[in-house]
Amino acid sequence: MIQRPEALPPPAGEAVQSEAGKGLDIRKYFYMIAKRLWLLLLCFMTSIVIMLVMMARQVPEYQATAKIQLTRSVGIPASLQQRDMETIMGDYIQTQRNIILSREVIRRAKELLGLSPQEFGEKYKSLSVGPVWQTAILAINVRGLEPAFCADYANAVAAAYIEFKLEELSGSSQNTAGILSQQANRLAEEIAKLEGDLLTFVRENSVVGIQERGNVAAQLLGQLSKQSADYRTQRMLLEAQQPLLAQASDEVVLATLEYGMPVAAAAPPMATAGAGEVPPAEGAENLIEHGVIAQPRWDDLKRENALLEAQLISYRKKYKEEHPLIRDTLQKLQQNEESVKVEIQFALKQFYSKLEALNIKEKAARHVEQAWEEQALEIDRKQKEYEGLQRNLTRLQGLYNLVFNRLQEVDISAGIQVESVRILERALTPTGPLKPRNLQSLFLAALIGLGVGIGLIFLLEFMDDSIRFPEDATRSLGMPFLGLVPTAHWKQTGENSYWVGNVDPSSGFSEAYRNIRSALLLNPSGRPFRTLTLVSAVPKEGKTTTTANLATSFAQIGQKVLMVDADLHRGGLHRFFGLQAGRGLTEILSGQTQMASVVQHTPIAGLDFIGTGAFTDNPAELVLRPAMRSFLAEASQQYDLVILDVPPVLAVSETAVIASQTDGALLVVRSGRTSRKLVLVAIRQLLSRGANLLGCVLNNLDLTQMGNYGASSYYHYYGYDYRYEEESPASEPGSTAPAG
Repeated sequence: MIQRPEALPPPAGEAVQSEAGKGLDIRKYFYMIAKRLWLLLLCFMTSIVIMLVMMARQVPEYQATAKIQLTRSVGIPASLQQRDMETIMGDYIQTQRNIILSREVIRRAKELLGLSPQEFGEKYKSLSVGPVWQTAILAINVRGLEPAFCADYANAVAAAYIEFKLEELSGSSQNTAGILSQQANRLAEEIAKLEGDLLTFVRENSVVGIQERGNVAAQLLGQLSKQSADYRTQRMLLEAQQPLLAQASDEVVLATLEYGMPVAAAAPPMATAGAGEVPPAEGAENLIEHGVIAQPRWDDLKRENALLEAQLISYRKKYKEEHPLIRDTLQKLQQNEESVKVEIQFALKQFYSKLEALNIKEKAARHVEQAWEEQALEIDRKQKEYEGLQRNLTRLQGLYNLVFNRLQEVDISAGIQVESVRILERALTPTGPLKPRNLQSLFLAALIGLGVGIGLIFLLEFMDDSIRFPEDATRSLGMPFLGLVPTAHWKQTGENSYWVGNVDPSSGFSEAYRNIRSALLLNPSGRPFRTLTLVSAVPKEGKTTTTANLATSFAQIGQKVLMVDADLHRGGLHRFFGLQAGRGLTEILSGQTQMASVVQHTPIAGLDFIGTGAFTDNPAELVLRPAMRSFLAEASQQYDLVILDVPPVLAVSETAVIASQTDGALLVVRSGRTSRKLVLVAIRQLLSRGANLLGCVLNNLDLTQMGNYGASSYYHYYGYDYRYEEESPASEPGSTAPAG
């Protein structure tokens, strides 16, 4: 029984190594390119061949260049230079370039060249004009099919441009003076007309003192607005009291409408005239405080009524109702009540009179306010119109002065040459073609080929979803990685060329299977197993080779191992050992024979083999029989380890059934070939059938293509030979070298 010893803690440097592998490793991309170097070379050669074909078919083109120097005069004073005009005209160099490329200059150049349109079209390719870097020099570049034509046409364009500029400079001053004179005359006429309009406006609208009249109108308008608002407020207060007075008692009515004596300091000397009434000050505040009528007798009547009521009570205690004193007192009380009613009627009359008066005053104030407002608006309109006429006159006078000064400047600078042009270098006949440039074209084609090749390599690398490295197996499959098998770089001479029994035991190839054996002995699950199934997702993964070599490795440590070829479709495990597969597992499961009669011995001590037997049409139904479990139980009792080689998981259905009946399953994945999607589907299928997946083995990993690929660099040591050299004669006496 294979049982894992107690778990050991993971190495301390594992986390550090994992973190180190996350950095950018240039060597990773180098070996990525080296793996598909053929594609890079193919793109490189294709690009070179295409460029050679294009160069062979391309007609040679020549180019000639003439240079023109532009000079601006500095003899004009700064005050006479037309800097604002330069701003309007834009960049000077760009302007001259467009002039050279204009139809007029090109027409003159063609006339100087003296060629017919047909001859010109056969030789001409292109014309370009551009400034030499950060200078006032323009380069005229002509491309054509003949060297002499290019030089002649470039010189003709330069000569035509100089002729055009001379004509332009001679007529520019005269044209400028004429235009400025016309503008000055037009501005003088407009100024005279505007002055007449301004004088007429002043005479018709009495503009003198218009600002002072506007200030007076605005002040009066403010006072009238304030007075109208005060009248409106007083009226609204009285209208608000009107419905409330109709429901109030007589005493409340009199108390609301009466006003008392004003402050002595505010009362004029004549305030006591008449009935002793003092008219209150005007205003909404005084109306709220005092009311609308005076109180000539109200307090006296109240005081007298109080005295009479007191006397009446006293008399009634002494006399009867018919007593003269009581009747006189009652009569006086009645007279006082009538006087109170008269006061109430008078107060209400005064209230309504005050309300009507306030309404009239408010309307009158509003009418006067509207009249002054119209007058103020009219004054403001006239003032603004007058100011607008003055501004227009000032603006026209400023423009006239500017045009007149500029006219004088033009007269002064008419005799000074502002700018000059000259041919700095005449075009020479080119000695060689501009294109094709063979070396440059080939170099560019090489760069393009290399770029396309590298791009395709990275694209294929990105699209490749196969499991190529141990890190991919752990990260993508989510299961333990138990080891890898390097690619065997020797020629296959037979079926058993890759069997470890025929390979140097000290080689990295043999050591790889010992590592897998150790990983199984220390399997991560910790569960002991006596039966082991080797599975793969698809064919050609190296599962059968791994079965033979892994069984041999276990037998080499003294364990009794039984290999069973359970691939009942196309089993070939027997070829590694030169055995027969005529009778085997099929006959055991069908009950035709016993296990002991079909067991075959291999050249390796302790390693036995059971072949597939006769191929059957229903292997899936055969492995589902109880005989399969009985066979596994019997084999596990007689052997320390039973290893079964089964078909690919995704190819047939019985693989997952067999894997679920054994103690463990080992998944074999071929590096750089199997899609991880297919492997994941196979894993899900195995787990869904109840198989115990111990881990995976990465087969056929080409270490020469890995380089120092991140955390995989240590896998190069699979190729290291652990044998020591013989001790040299110069060794110290008594020292011994370890055996190989």
